Amino acid sequence: MPPDPGGPCPRHPDDTRSISEKRAGILRAVFEAAARHPSTPTMGGAAPTVLVHININDLLAGRGAGWIDGIDGPLTPQQVDELICAGGYQPVLFGHTGTILNLGTSNRFFTTQQRRALAARDGGCIIPGCTVPPQHTQAHHVIPWNHGGPTDIGNAVLICNAAHSSIDTSGWNIQMRNGRPWIRGPLLFDPTQTWRPAGQNRAATPTEPPNWNTSVHQPTGLPSSPPTSV
Repeated sequence: MPPDPGGPCPRHPDDTRSISEKRAGILRAVFEAAARHPSTPTMGGAAPTVLVHININDLLAGRGAGWIDGIDGPLTPQQVDELICAGGYQPVLFGHTGTILNLGTSNRFFTTQQRRALAARDGGCIIPGCTVPPQHTQAHHVIPWNHGGPTDIGNAVLICNAAHSSIDTSGWNIQMRNGRPWIRGPLLFDPTQTWRPAGQNRAATPTEPPNWNTSVHQPTGLPSSPPTSV
């Protein structure tokens, strides 16, 4: 049976999302995977886009709510922040009368080429024990974007939907060392609190070089070769 991209992650028992929230996560993962596919139709040359609106002060303060066009239900600031981390953002400045004063030109999102590199490096969700493949993961800023974290592969890891929704509270810690992610689990899973290299790519760790100086011993129980005369 293929892994469930919406969770629960086997290493995230604290995932307290409701069934509806998990189903929404699965649906979003399907849409994100479809939007990234090369054969997906574009709109004026751009990939299909979902617009999420939130007041910047509310987002930075972690209060208020965000909104998606055409959907009545609100999003929490944490959900908006997760969407921004995975999908990027474009700032829009509104005036007091609702008119747009400025539309930002800088998009903070991971490109197709960056996601391809992350997939090659991480091999899927980097949480140990999680089997969600790269196409169903989200790119996560190790240093958050709102703390000045850059949108590049040196500050990004692939994690599943369940891990992304609870990464700030689950106890999993991630660091980048020389371009490779290292991870430390919560006390529940790792009482030693040891940092370990993350990623599932089998080519990431070099093989041991052969030791040609090791002498070859004759197996026991076999007769020795008879002497030869010249």
